[in-house]
Amino acid sequence: MDVAFIDAERQSYDFERIEEMARAARGAGIASVARPWMNDPGLIVRYFDCGVDGVKVPHVEDAAAAGKMVDIVRYARPKDYADKILIIMVETPAAIEHIDEIAAVPGIDVINIGVNDVALAAGFPGQPEHPQVAALVDQAITRILKGGKTVGLNVLTNWEERMPFFLAKGVRWFNVHVNTFIARGARQYTELLSRNAP
Repeated sequence: MDVAFIDAERQSYDFERIEEMARAARGAGIASVARPWMNDPGLIVRYFDCGVDGVKVPHVEDAAAAGKMVDIVRYARPKDYADKILIIMVETPAAIEHIDEIAAVPGIDVINIGVNDVALAAGFPGQPEHPQVAALVDQAITRILKGGKTVGLNVLTNWEERMPFFLAKGVRWFNVHVNTFIARGARQYTELLSRNAP
């Protein structure tokens, strides 16, 4: 793994726990990226103070909001902000409409498409593979790459099929839930036991 993703938007991690996980990631020789539950400057600065190597900022709708996030990272880490990872999340059709301008903002490393959130905002809750949602995602991928930024996606279901599909489209940043790896390892372990049982 390249990065340990600490999801503080959907989990109950407090600052002390985030600091511990960032320390554990450093000990393992990988970076840590935390996602705050909102794009509040004080919250983002405090995450950097906890030792994370980057942030994945939700609810960015346009270039002005994206630029503000870049400024926050520079304020939080004035000496080494260029070494920090800044991931901007686009989660609505409106944000995708502004994707060219967002991709043009210097200082952003990854633009992550929140496919489930795009589906919800587009009127297709729980249908991330709906044709209209897929068309929006495809459009966003193309435009992000054209803007010279790395594309990120959460791959929550069917990841063994979907990752090669999105790799072929140019996506290079994948977020896969740790439970996926644990479940796969558990299946492999039980299959190994059943094959070798007397």
